[in-house]
Amino acid sequence: MISHRWRSLALGSMTLGAVFLGACATDAGGGAGDVPAPADVIGFAPGEDYKLTNYDGIKAYFEALAASTDRMVLEQIGESTRGEPLYLAAISSPANLRRMERLKEITRTLAYARDPDEGYGSVLDEEEARALAREGVAVVWIDGGLHATEVAHGQVMPEMAHHFVTDESPETRRIRDNAIVLLMANMNPDGLNIVADWYMSNVGGEFEMARVPELYHHYIGHDNNRDWYMLTQVETQAVTRQLYHNWFPQIVYNQHQSSPFPGRIWMPPFENPVSPNLDPLVVSSINQMGHSMRRRFDEEGKPGVNSDIVFDLWWNGSMRGGPDYHNMLGFLTETAGAGYATPRCYEEDEIPDTFGARAGNLPAKAPSTNYNNPWLGGCWHLRDAMDYMMTAAKAVADMGAKLKGEYLFNHYRMGRRQIERGNAADGGPFAYVLDPAASHDPGSVVEFMNLMSQSGIEFLRASEPFSAGAAGSAGEVAFPAGSYVIPPQAFRPYVVDLMEPKQYPDRRQYPGGPPEPPYDMTGYELRFQMGLEVANVDGPFDMPAGEWGEVAADIGEVRGEGAAGFALHGNSNWVYRGLATEAGRGAERFRTTRALSTPDGDIPAGSYWLPGLPAAAARTMAAEHGLTLTGMSDPLPSDAVAPARTPRVAIYRSWQAAMPEGWTRWVLDQYGFEWENVWDADVRSGDLSRFDVILLPSQGAAGIARGHAPVDMPPQYTGGLGEEGAAALRAFVEGGGWLVAFDQSVDYAIETFGLPFRNRSRGLSSQEFFIPGSVIRLRVDPSHPLGYGMDEGAAALFSRSQVLERTGSGGAAGARVSTPVCYADSDFLVSGWTLGGEEVLAGYPAAAQVGVGRGQVVLFAFRPHFRGQPRNTFKLLFNALAASATEDLPANPGLRCR
Repeated sequence: MISHRWRSLALGSMTLGAVFLGACATDAGGGAGDVPAPADVIGFAPGEDYKLTNYDGIKAYFEALAASTDRMVLEQIGESTRGEPLYLAAISSPANLRRMERLKEITRTLAYARDPDEGYGSVLDEEEARALAREGVAVVWIDGGLHATEVAHGQVMPEMAHHFVTDESPETRRIRDNAIVLLMANMNPDGLNIVADWYMSNVGGEFEMARVPELYHHYIGHDNNRDWYMLTQVETQAVTRQLYHNWFPQIVYNQHQSSPFPGRIWMPPFENPVSPNLDPLVVSSINQMGHSMRRRFDEEGKPGVNSDIVFDLWWNGSMRGGPDYHNMLGFLTETAGAGYATPRCYEEDEIPDTFGARAGNLPAKAPSTNYNNPWLGGCWHLRDAMDYMMTAAKAVADMGAKLKGEYLFNHYRMGRRQIERGNAADGGPFAYVLDPAASHDPGSVVEFMNLMSQSGIEFLRASEPFSAGAAGSAGEVAFPAGSYVIPPQAFRPYVVDLMEPKQYPDRRQYPGGPPEPPYDMTGYELRFQMGLEVANVDGPFDMPAGEWGEVAADIGEVRGEGAAGFALHGNSNWVYRGLATEAGRGAERFRTTRALSTPDGDIPAGSYWLPGLPAAAARTMAAEHGLTLTGMSDPLPSDAVAPARTPRVAIYRSWQAAMPEGWTRWVLDQYGFEWENVWDADVRSGDLSRFDVILLPSQGAAGIARGHAPVDMPPQYTGGLGEEGAAALRAFVEGGGWLVAFDQSVDYAIETFGLPFRNRSRGLSSQEFFIPGSVIRLRVDPSHPLGYGMDEGAAALFSRSQVLERTGSGGAAGARVSTPVCYADSDFLVSGWTLGGEEVLAGYPAAAQVGVGRGQVVLFAFRPHFRGQPRNTFKLLFNALAASATEDLPANPGLRCR
């Protein structure tokens, strides 16, 4: 085991940067002699029925293995949300590990297709690239544990590390000589702890297979595989640094566990469609990898390999998707059996005749090209799933080692080709230019450029004004200093994919039949979700002077002297961070209820009036949070402001562990809001008076009302709000509180409060109405308290969301009703795919506010904070919170929707 002194030294070095753990690299070989097996450290061999280790066992084993061998270096690349160390193991020959920094330099140079010492604009020639490919080794990334309820890949990682370190077969020696295998010990340690501890506390009892009653990531649960271009979570950020700043692997293999039944493992080739932004060599190389993996399974007599169903190559946001747009071979496998460590047996009559996303896609009992060795039933254990994962990992690493020169050179080949496409006359935009001042919320431009920086994208921040020919303009357009330029580069597919609108193909299960669902989103560009004003520049131009890779938040501005105070403009999401820091002053604050003109410029409706705010504090707020403040010599007129205070926020949290609840917590944490969770019992107790507003995150009405059934969970996790909870919510609102419902939960709010609305999408078949994940244009009333600070033409992410329609019936028919947000009447689809949108969605309300007693119910038919992405609609959420704690807001009917 590792000594206490060694542990202290390693952890103490955290302040100096990454922690490297491992024996000294020598020529001794570091074989299996004194290397511990997983069971020696964990106490049992992972894979045994009815046993799961939590992260304590995983991290202890990786630490012990690193200390025992010179074939592995263990690096702590960050910490999880709850403070667990994130470990990445580099396994190779001692000779390779001694020259690890040189090998990283080679992979970086080939990935960017240029010599880093020569700066932007240089392109590595083919002869130099081939020489580097011969000198280098393949970098093969394999991870486990991302989805914690898929337990096998979390449990197999110690065994995988032990194999690649100790195995002396010719194949594994070749892998160590010609590759560095990067093993991520666990991508989601907090989730592993939650799931393993839950299962082991219930194993052998009535609720052995009960679902975990909390999210298996602190904030976002399963959506930690939906975060790979927005990079909201610390785990995602830590891995992204390794992929795009440190290692630049040619192969990124992401393990999962949910093969379409009865298949035992899904692997590439992928299902259609393929994004046109991907380099075709990525697709063919992934196909080649999949066929090589399948062959190994056939050699070992492991049946049930399936491909070309369910999982496509369209969407950019998964852990394996982002690398594809960086010219890396990013792919996943899905192994059967996400059932903890409890085995299950399947009878012959449980095997269907066909399976797959489409009816009859693959025959389940007869061989076919995509399912050539059917699995016909039997018992399936955790050990079986782990054996399949080991076979797949060996196949991937072996391919990387055998074809290392090809993979390294092709990384260069694709990068150079993308640079040439950007420079070509007909290759699309030469560059994208973003002037923060041109966007409605300049802070979103800064956030976007930070995302580009984290994702390894090359860009320049101009230090002087410059001109370039923007698309659709006559002649050249002038851009100010401080503008960002994203020019042609190796990772151009990633940029284009997050900039340009998409038209997803109309795919049906059969001609004239229902739509075939995409794997996830069909339209998702950050250009639209973040409300960015971007200039597409088609023609080449010389780069202006500036700093490469620099992002600065110096976008704040203070206007006027402010003898009486300052008005804080509400167009930026960062306003609430500024208010959170200002709250300690204890001074009064107000909100402007209409636009005002001043000698120093207009003050929009919804700005915060901060009387008596010192000028120094205003300058600090502008500098630290990128905000605009207008100083006033005299107080603002009393008929133009309403008293405001910090809202007291509750977030309903169900034991069904809805991911939108976690995303709501995350967003509020990022912008300085304080909140408190209320569970079913808290609501049923009836005492909600300590809150101004209660948020109902998106969740089906039945789940909110009834929760888990008693037969499914221990008693403390069963039931929902019930009639007691509904009565408590009605009393809360009638007494003056606000209730805000999002997406699926609007049905619960409509039913509970008898609101004069219906959900137009409810009960419709996918042939009648289907928007599985697209960017939809809105119409917003910025003079309405819910629309303060908003862009009139903001875009929403619509993911199987809802559509409202005024009915005029129900218990609240005579109530005060306003509709501040509508779906656009025409040209509503910004990017993606829609079926039936013209009839069902166009022009109808996307949000509504209804007075009930002395309080208000707010309905958002979509999620304005979906997965932490659509920054241009965050203010709809924030405004609802702020309005709940603002007195005497004027009545405003909002927009006329259909």
